[in-house]
Amino acid sequence: MSEELLTEIKKLEVRLQEFIEAEQNAIELLRKWIDKLKKLDDFTSKIQEKPELSKEMIKLRLESIKAFYEALKKVSKAEHEKSHLLESYGTILYLLEKQLSKFQKRTKV
Repeated sequence: MSEELLTEIKKLEVRLQEFIEAEQNAIELLRKWIDKLKKLDDFTSKIQEKPELSKEMIKLRLESIKAFYEALKKVSKAEHEKSHLLESYGTILYLLEKQLSKFQKRTKV
């Protein structure tokens, strides 16, 4: 195996791990956001009965928006890591093809 190909395979391995971690973080934060939305929904039912709870609703709404913002940042990170994976896939396929072409040229002679 060529040194160049081995290097790219190792890069792919690292990038895959980074992508998995980024995806898991994003999923965790999306679940937290969903929990915040459920609390907000529950609270909206209560606020109809007790209008004085509107300050608490504003707080919950802000927490929900912030949770979604944090989740989106993690999703963005995961997508960034995914782009590195795609780059590695292409590089490895190219290097494999390059090696195969060299091998075929040597064996035809």
